[in-house]
Amino acid sequence: MIDFFTLLTRQNVLSVAVLICYSIIFSFTCISLIIIPRRYNKNSKQKSVSSQLDKSIVPPVTILRPLKGIDTNLYKNLESSFMQDYPQFEVIFVVKDSNDDAIHVVKRLQRAYPNVDSSLIIGDCNDVGVNPKVNNLVQGYNKAKYDIIWIADSNVSVDEGCCGRSVDELCKDRVGLVHHLPIGIDATSFGSRLEMAFLNIVHAKMYVAINWLAPASCIIGKSNMFRKSDLADVGGLKYFGKYMSEDNFIALHLWNKGLKHRMTTDCAYQSLGSNNTKDFLNRRSRWGRVRKYAVPAATLIEPITESLVLGLCFSLALRHFFGFNVYLTLILHFLFWFTSDYLILKTFNPLEVNAIEFWLSWLFREITALPVYCFAISGSCVNWRGKTFHLLSDGTVTLKVEKS
Repeated sequence: MIDFFTLLTRQNVLSVAVLICYSIIFSFTCISLIIIPRRYNKNSKQKSVSSQLDKSIVPPVTILRPLKGIDTNLYKNLESSFMQDYPQFEVIFVVKDSNDDAIHVVKRLQRAYPNVDSSLIIGDCNDVGVNPKVNNLVQGYNKAKYDIIWIADSNVSVDEGCCGRSVDELCKDRVGLVHHLPIGIDATSFGSRLEMAFLNIVHAKMYVAINWLAPASCIIGKSNMFRKSDLADVGGLKYFGKYMSEDNFIALHLWNKGLKHRMTTDCAYQSLGSNNTKDFLNRRSRWGRVRKYAVPAATLIEPITESLVLGLCFSLALRHFFGFNVYLTLILHFLFWFTSDYLILKTFNPLEVNAIEFWLSWLFREITALPVYCFAISGSCVNWRGKTFHLLSDGTVTLKVEKS
């Protein structure tokens, strides 16, 4: 009989850990391959119950849109708020600078949709924290007429039925937040195709699977709906101005109160335009660094969720236990990984996917994932919108003042 303790060698323990990790990631991928085509297709967006209610009884909604500069397809993005098929809502635009070019876009939309209750607030609240987005939003948040708040970034658009479907979910028992899957569209450069490969594949499949299993809060703040009253115990939105990833901490606060998160069949469509490769790498390293302090446990294991590291470790573990050929295992691993990623991307962008372009962008992103991760976790400062921020271990952030 083999002594149990003789099996507890370092190599055995590591190999078992790798096999467990691979099984989890493989399961997440399979879950996404099942859920994504079923949830995110043209036939899945049913008309909501809320949108068919009378104006006098429907839960009213305030849509907040923070602005800074001209994002790709800004007019279309903001117009999607005016076009919501919902009986009672208001749209509040908030911008810091009175000379911001986005103001002209808002005024054009207000002239085009005079029957929609909309307003523009200029000037932010620098005293609530160092997060520029929260500073920008606070005045609009405080002036909102309604308890239900829907914050949507200026670089995303949504379908006209999104508000109604989101309210339907938010009104279910013990639901505190409704969020929409961020998806990249209209990629016209290699850099923007890299962003699409990340958003629509790597991020989407993990995001959908984790939120379906719901072991913990997992939110990105492109388009989120919640109630003001649920944040009243901490003083409202301004409390989260001390965090760089305010969306994550708002969601975590609601989660810790026992309120569930829900997704609809809607996506937050981000027009990617012609971003360059440097923009993509800088953005991934910046938010990777933020994640290091916001969700340290998830960030720690992130490398082994990527195909290159996971595939190599998996092939070595199989060779250790079963004598499998490393090269054959790697080939089968990458064949599955590439095929599943391609199928997921085709679900979201059926008309935009060129096989060769996809292969090149997919390969580049996979190869650079580990170096970007290593660079991200090696520092504690991020540059965002022309300012440098110092990240602290509790997730809060301070503005770094450059010495003259």
